[in-house]
Amino acid sequence: MIKMNVKFETPELLVEFSRMCQKVEADTLIEDTAHKLIIDGKSVMGMMTVTLNQKMIFVVDGSDAEEVVHTFEKFRTEEAVQKQNLG
Repeated sequence: MIKMNVKFETPELLVEFSRMCQKVEADTLIEDTAHKLIIDGKSVMGMMTVTLNQKMIFVVDGSDAEEVVHTFEKFRTEEAVQKQNLG
């Protein structure tokens, strides 16, 4: 599992992010810590509930997690990526 801080500035970026999530095998979740929500990144409707310009945590879990994280660099905030080995 890899966690990365992300932020979305426009609704168009939310839709783009969700469409990118739909193309990968890994599980992709957004943790909205301010509202205590976990949103499936592959759900466009779920992503539309995200508050713009707020730091979120992008969680990627799967065999292709490292590759997926690199694909989503444009959404990353300045903080570093965290890797967690749960196996």
